[in-house]
Amino acid sequence: MFLRKSLIFFILIIANISFAEQFDGKVSKVVDGDTIWVESHNSNIKIRLSYIDAPELRQDYGIESRDFLSNLVLGKNVEIHSYRRDRYKRVIGEVYIHNNNESIFINAKLLKSGHAWVYKRYRKNPYLMNLEKYAKINKNGIWGTYNPIRPWEFRKK
Repeated sequence: MFLRKSLIFFILIIANISFAEQFDGKVSKVVDGDTIWVESHNSNIKIRLSYIDAPELRQDYGIESRDFLSNLVLGKNVEIHSYRRDRYKRVIGEVYIHNNNESIFINAKLLKSGHAWVYKRYRKNPYLMNLEKYAKINKNGIWGTYNPIRPWEFRKK
């Protein structure tokens, strides 16, 4: 019995460890304001940017959000830090661009520029909420529009 429990515990630990991954690639497509395709090692990987929820394309400011992300990453080399996949098998990841002068955390940039909300699961994270608050105070992006609707509320309609 002890051996069986130990084996199950060990398998669960290994499964969680093997879920984290980090890889580089080139952005080949921007689907919307929080989803991209990255070509890495001769395969295309769909990435859902973690922590954020951008307006849907059919929603007010959806096209602007997608275009903003596209201007930041399309055709550029990125680094992806992932800790899980979602129910649609997309890689959930942090996206970074590194160049000679700086490193840019794209997920955070989308929040601070007002092109995305903090995803509802992470709304208690003070760092992320401060970025969203900054955008609201400065009326950046969606916060410069009248009565923006959160994407998860828009999807319920």
